[in-house]
Amino acid sequence: MATELMCLQYRPISLTHKLFRNPLPKVIQATPLTLKLRCSVSTENVSFTEKETETRRSANYEPNSWDYDYLLSSDTDESIEVYKDKAKKLEAEVRREINNEKAEFFTLLELIDNVQRLGLGYRFESDIRRALDRFVSSGGFDAWADLCNAFLQEAEWLYNKSTPTFDDYFGNAWKSSSGPLQLVFAYFAVVQNIKKEEIENLQKYHDIISRPSHIFRLCNDLASASAEIARGETANSVSCYMLTKGISEELATESVMNLIDETWKKMNKEKLGGSLFAKPFFETAINLARQSHCTYHNGDAHTSPDELTRKRVLSVITEPILPFER
Repeated sequence: MATELMCLQYRPISLTHKLFRNPLPKVIQATPLTLKLRCSVSTENVSFTEKETETRRSANYEPNSWDYDYLLSSDTDESIEVYKDKAKKLEAEVRREINNEKAEFFTLLELIDNVQRLGLGYRFESDIRRALDRFVSSGGFDAWADLCNAFLQEAEWLYNKSTPTFDDYFGNAWKSSSGPLQLVFAYFAVVQNIKKEEIENLQKYHDIISRPSHIFRLCNDLASASAEIARGETANSVSCYMLTKGISEELATESVMNLIDETWKKMNKEKLGGSLFAKPFFETAINLARQSHCTYHNGDAHTSPDELTRKRVLSVITEPILPFER
């Protein structure tokens, strides 16, 4: 039901009220301020419709047990200074450890990783940069560098239109495959407990790095050899084997396939005999070799993907896995 209200009387209103300047904790003396307010309301042509009053919903939360005074009491100047002092000491200790030139590489790497995960890397940026530069200059992580040099060597052969011997070519080509770089990064992604001995063997390109990279390169060259020879490119396992041994493309292709088989035998022997490296990383390295066969089995599926390759990609990424029905 609506009730209409018209022509309310004009009535000045005086209000006297005491307010505090800025509400403060009880422990601080506040000065009362007296304000006198005069309000007036015009009621010309005012109308409204009376509505039913809605009750605000409540979640029935328990009252807050931490009142304002309690929160202020725990934040004293003395306690703040104590925490600041502790923070400065810890920061100095961390900085000293990062800049310790005698620190073991994997120990320092774990420390840097922890600092970054805590979101504190910005406080040690220059220290971290100097520490990593120190290890790079001493020969650590040179996969990133070997790959560039390998690419430059291949570019030189191509520019000069020269065909190297198979040994010269392959000594460079297994690095240009990017296999070593992929596996070095994979090591730090899959291994939980980094060991000094393993790091040292990574830097020396242990067999678990080189052999899967050999297969990676040989499989790639087998798939692209005919097209590269037709384009006049000279650096390829098949073409270099043809030149070195003086044999046909068919026989050179067969010889490269035999090299792949021999490399697999060596990797399987190491797997059965036990590897220096943790099992997750060893399996990752083996999977690089397996992936090579899958990618290059029916041609170069990387640079010239066929219908089979497209279907594989769709089945892995796009198409849903249907439930098995008995």
